Amino acid sequence: MPREIKVYSTLSRKKQSLSPVKPGHVGIYACGVTVYDDNHIGHAMQAIFFDVIRTYLEYAGYKVTYVRNYTDVDDKIINRANELGISPRDLSEGVIQSSIEDLAELGVKPATFEPKVSESIPEIIAMINDLVEKGAAYPTKTGDVYYRVRNNPEYGKLSNRKVDELKSGTRDVAQGEKEDALDFALWKQDDTQDASWDSPWGKGRPGWHIECSAMSKKFLGPNFDIHGGGLDLVFPHHENEIAQSESANGCAYANVWMHSGLLTINRQKMSKSLGNFITIKDFLKKWPGEVLRLGYLQNHYSSNIDFSEEIFKTCRKRLLYYYETMKALKDHSFSETPGNEEKSLLPINKFRDEFHRHMSENFNTPGAIACINDVMKQANQLIKKKKNDDTKNTVICLTHLLTEWGQVLGLFQREPSIFIESLKQALLPDLGIDKPTIDKLVADRWQARQDKDWKRSDEIRDELRSKGIIVNDGTTSSTWTIAQLVDD
Repeated sequence: MPREIKVYSTLSRKKQSLSPVKPGHVGIYACGVTVYDDNHIGHAMQAIFFDVIRTYLEYAGYKVTYVRNYTDVDDKIINRANELGISPRDLSEGVIQSSIEDLAELGVKPATFEPKVSESIPEIIAMINDLVEKGAAYPTKTGDVYYRVRNNPEYGKLSNRKVDELKSGTRDVAQGEKEDALDFALWKQDDTQDASWDSPWGKGRPGWHIECSAMSKKFLGPNFDIHGGGLDLVFPHHENEIAQSESANGCAYANVWMHSGLLTINRQKMSKSLGNFITIKDFLKKWPGEVLRLGYLQNHYSSNIDFSEEIFKTCRKRLLYYYETMKALKDHSFSETPGNEEKSLLPINKFRDEFHRHMSENFNTPGAIACINDVMKQANQLIKKKKNDDTKNTVICLTHLLTEWGQVLGLFQREPSIFIESLKQALLPDLGIDKPTIDKLVADRWQARQDKDWKRSDEIRDELRSKGIIVNDGTTSSTWTIAQLVDD
């Protein structure tokens, strides 16, 4: 039996119990990117949060059908393709492949379905035709089709706005022969090669909003469970989706509307016009993908988040702690077979219930991270105790529990030794010292300590410290790490 999940819905403006249209099976649609340029880390924000939401629902016992689209037909794509001297299709296909690679590096799993607008034209035309036949939309003499906003008495219910206070929801499109300035485009007359199609109203392409209505209906049906997107999409995009979908289908559209917050960099909204955006590719040149995941997940999905270099450094240190703990746990007494939780020295089920308590309450990832921190702390304390069957069993239980949670959140998914080594290797060039040199000095220091040559031992320690390297002495060997990974 799946766990009860409470979710805050922008539409109802309150938390409500998730009650799937199909019992035990959750349908989610999240608006994807417009593929005219490489994704930046703002795009990654929504992708990461909904990846975790989808994965947690599965962990909580639900079957999930997750749809995330690609908008590969748009004014921005056509304009950018013209600038580059290539076809819109070639541009969008290249950017989609780039997006797939970027998200994979961030640990974002592929959606169940990832439709493209260009492959959904028949469904889009069919929905527009339904709206025209019902009088909810009208074609113009020039081949455009518009939705009649004022004919819908519920228009504005998502964004909580009154019709008379609204502005047009089109994306820089000429008004043409609109009946009302508020009416938005469903179909736009156009004959751009590789970005236009025949229709009952002439050659053209879809408006922005109709795309998601048609694609969500194709894969999830006219009424489904969760529609997601960034907070900046509430109006006009999602407002228009609701209006046209409910007019066409004659039923409620999405039962829950979830919106992730917005990203700023040093308290400025990230945008290309300000030049303060960071592409995912550029981010990954300097930081592991999990740094970005942790940076987001330590905030609630609905929060606006401000990032800075210092936050990334803090997340990197925290990840090092996680990975070193996971390595210590596995080195201590790891087994592929889960331990006996009933005989554990620590309350494994209580830990798991606490994790579920946070995540089932509107996907509270900061609370889930706090659970991880608490268990990691207790795990490190346990490792220091004398080995016996009880401690070994408990360590195995904790390792499997943390692995479960890591899979839900997309954290500590790499082999610990490899991740720890990669952090070091990424920073060594800036320190002016290489790994073979460090390893030799650490070995020399260990030998000096065995020879009780404390003067030489201290000299080597100080030499390494001057290069930003910290030596940690164990009972059988010495290890090293980089000061900026651990120093406050």
